[in-house]
Amino acid sequence: MKKTINTMMLCVLLIFTSCSKDDSPTTSTTTVSKTEQQKVFQEFWDIYDRHYPLMHRKNIDWQTVYDTYYPQITSTTTDTQLFNHFNSIMTTIIKDGHADVVYNNAQEAIYEPGFNEEIEIMIMDNTPSKVNIVGSSVNNPYLSYGTLAANADIGYINSKNFEPVNDNESEFNNFKSIVDEALTALQDKSGIIVDVRTNGGGQGPYAYYLAGRFFSNSTPIELIRQRIKTTTGSTTSALGDWAMTEFEGYPDARVEGGYVAGVFPEDNEISSSGTFQYTGKVALLTSNSTASAAEYFTAAMKTQSHIRSIGDKTFGIFAGSDIFTLTNGGGKWKTRVSTHDVEITYDGSFQSFEGIGMVPDNNVLPTTVQVSGGEDVHIDAAIDYILN
Repeated sequence: MKKTINTMMLCVLLIFTSCSKDDSPTTSTTTVSKTEQQKVFQEFWDIYDRHYPLMHRKNIDWQTVYDTYYPQITSTTTDTQLFNHFNSIMTTIIKDGHADVVYNNAQEAIYEPGFNEEIEIMIMDNTPSKVNIVGSSVNNPYLSYGTLAANADIGYINSKNFEPVNDNESEFNNFKSIVDEALTALQDKSGIIVDVRTNGGGQGPYAYYLAGRFFSNSTPIELIRQRIKTTTGSTTSALGDWAMTEFEGYPDARVEGGYVAGVFPEDNEISSSGTFQYTGKVALLTSNSTASAAEYFTAAMKTQSHIRSIGDKTFGIFAGSDIFTLTNGGGKWKTRVSTHDVEITYDGSFQSFEGIGMVPDNNVLPTTVQVSGGEDVHIDAAIDYILN
């Protein structure tokens, strides 16, 4: 489909690109030559000032970040020291799993929240004994399925990720066939447990297709809405309206694909999928490792009254992102930038869970004693929901 550029955004783009970086308040007073490290920091800072739309969600004053870190970069600053500055910014200020700074394709400055260690151990050590997985699905990259060891009338699906092995239509059809096989095998079960506790995300269409197999409603649901920055700054005044029309993005040769911050409203809706939908009781297991597209999946599932979420809150990263290779620094520096402010449908209204995560309907945290005793308290809670 040919993509069109929204007239309003094009005007904003022309205004923005007609100004040099030296027109900004920060750079206009700079009269001495910058070191390479200063140029790299300046370019990084400008990219986020122009495109990062979540400052207001995280109470970040981006100018203060510049005023704090830039003076520390001098003629003697090394790349290693510069990376340490970026690491501090990304892990203590930005704190966004969809944003990073990569140096020399070897070092990555990225935020990782504190995961619940007991849940991680429980999933790794205890969960496998609780389920009987169909042998042919064990090594499947997307999902494995089977039944509970304690009750063969309860189905189990482990959704591992939504990231395609190959990014093409044929691979998406392969994914759909895998999902369809699992749903066909489990369609007569009294309930199904869907486990996304270790699902770190991937692509929205994959998440939407699996969620659509559990939809009881016949009409599409507007699951999300999204907007992007139209100018620089840290407040909501830098953001455009919620996108209603397709926008290919701002042209930028530094970005993979050549455009940054594209918005495609057709991605906002989700509907039922497949030849039939499972509408019996479904227990959805989540954790802090449930992230990105898996959180879209979680949000979609939570619109259905027959589905209950159980476990721990999700990661809290919803924005789309783009990767820049910085012009300065000899091609050694890259930064991935979240470019969308996203709100999801939750309890009948649009809400943002960026940096927060979604709390499950039944928040269950295992104790050390339970984990060491071989329990999976999330599966236990799921059984209780399905049978009662």
